[in-house]
Amino acid sequence: MTKLDLVIKNATVIDGTGAEGYISDVGIKDGKIAKIGNGLEAEKTIDASGLILTPGFIDSHSHSDKSLITFPDLAEKLEQGITFSIGGMCGSSYTPIEVNGRLESVEEFFSKFEGISFGSGTAIVVGHNTIRRAVMGTVNRLATPEELEKMKTLLRDSLRAGAIGMSFGLFYTPGCYSSIEECIELARVVSEEGGLLTSHIRGEADNLLESVEEYLKIIKASGCRAVFSHHKSAEKQNWGKVKESIAMIDRAIAEGYDIYLDVYPYTASSTTLLARFLPKKYHPEGTTRPVELLRNPETHKIIYDGEYARWGNDISWTIVTGYNGHPEYEGLTVNEIAEREGKADNLEMAFEIIRQTEGTARGCFFTMCEEDVEYVISHPRAMICTDSSVACGKRQFHPRLRASFIRALAKYTRDRGIVSLPEMIRKMTSLPAHVYGLGTKGVIREGMDADICIFNYERLRDVADYKTPTLYNEGLEYVLVNGKVVVENNRHNLVKQAKLYKKIR
Repeated sequence: MTKLDLVIKNATVIDGTGAEGYISDVGIKDGKIAKIGNGLEAEKTIDASGLILTPGFIDSHSHSDKSLITFPDLAEKLEQGITFSIGGMCGSSYTPIEVNGRLESVEEFFSKFEGISFGSGTAIVVGHNTIRRAVMGTVNRLATPEELEKMKTLLRDSLRAGAIGMSFGLFYTPGCYSSIEECIELARVVSEEGGLLTSHIRGEADNLLESVEEYLKIIKASGCRAVFSHHKSAEKQNWGKVKESIAMIDRAIAEGYDIYLDVYPYTASSTTLLARFLPKKYHPEGTTRPVELLRNPETHKIIYDGEYARWGNDISWTIVTGYNGHPEYEGLTVNEIAEREGKADNLEMAFEIIRQTEGTARGCFFTMCEEDVEYVISHPRAMICTDSSVACGKRQFHPRLRASFIRALAKYTRDRGIVSLPEMIRKMTSLPAHVYGLGTKGVIREGMDADICIFNYERLRDVADYKTPTLYNEGLEYVLVNGKVVVENNRHNLVKQAKLYKKIR
């Protein structure tokens, strides 16, 4: 046999299939797993005695595509064991976008990165909202037949250029203005091109079950393989509804539809304050910039009265993580910011933040419960995700960006026993590799890509929290991408080995 480049010795191998672990050496050659067995030799070795070796983790739902140009190291991905991500989720992809008065296509996006290396691998789905915005802006109306045909053409071209599917973001503008007929027509293009469909459904709170039913209709009409994004029941009056929603999904699976879910292991979500406090129901037909509704006294009163009836004046469940112009307030709750500003009306403070930032302010929203998170995680078709990009130099963000995968292993597997360790590893590796068609990843097997995590299971700990999300994880000893060590002792070493994934049809 050709001499190996590296041997990882005496590891407890959990191979990603759901099988129990076994002790073995793993030999690597030319970026591939070349040999699994005992007594392997190479000049370079890693002693993994007492450590767990798994496939590199796959972030089944991310926004990594938006960081590739400016932060290609993707450090926070690697530092929680993520060696590959699916970007472009929630209807919002980096491309296709308008650049200097012309539309930059997905094909041009891929050509931009030829020969460039990244810290962690990335594939992209193209966002429905991004496509709709490119064709008809952000206006609140139905698409004309001509506009729908343009969207279908742009989607088809994007899939043929290498995108692996399409994501809906029906909670967000402008996707929230689309009809189910528009969604079905686009989903049929995805199916015809052999792509995959994902969706941030239209609602995850009071209208959760209706939104699940709508997406199931889209899936059944198109025949797409599909994923329910970050599945949850939001707001206390809806806690427990995930049992009903998953029962609906399970019935569709039993009928023969190929459906999956992803989930992040936290009870707080993260999005813009605009999306949380100014939902679609307040947007009159023709709206293009919802933030302007808060500057009009008549529409402001309608929105204020409606949201006050919903939330009251206690907005302490919202931590502001992005507040342009006021970084000193990032990491504080809306109530705390209002107190510092000498204001008694916390809801109006939230609206003021939205107006000041032109709707870009972001927050973490504590609207979920542990029982629901655990219920979704335990589903056999649920994958673990971050629903995040990388920090991009910011100091405040949802800790899921840095610690989702470590938290899932430490809290929900080791400490709470929600699923076994081999099963949790399957949810992070071979399951997303299967769902997204990554045939050389997700399993420790000879001939597979040498994307590998090595960790001390007993010491594994997610340290990042909502106040100090920049803190490093503990217990992640090594991460390898294409056979090269890129993380040692929880820290990225700046080696870049990954390429942008382009699906060849």
